[in-house]
Amino acid sequence: SNKKREKISTVMAVIAFLLNLLIIPGLGSIIAGKTKIGIWQVILFFVGGIGLWFNYLIFGILVIAVWIWALVTGIQMLRESR
Repeated sequence: SNKKREKISTVMAVIAFLLNLLIIPGLGSIIAGKTKIGIWQVILFFVGGIGLWFNYLIFGILVIAVWIWALVTGIQMLRESR
């Protein structure tokens, strides 16, 4: 196949993982090249955050789900970087 899969460096994978974990879910995904997934993670995280701001607690589930999704994406990137 013509599609070359760029291998991400371990350092980049660690940075991406930490950004997803500690800063904004999806930010690390975007920086590490998983742009589409990362953009969805960021959007859904902010939608959930806005919902929580207006005291709709159901949005807390969305925030937690997106955070877990970003965490899993980060772990996948760490595995791919080896």
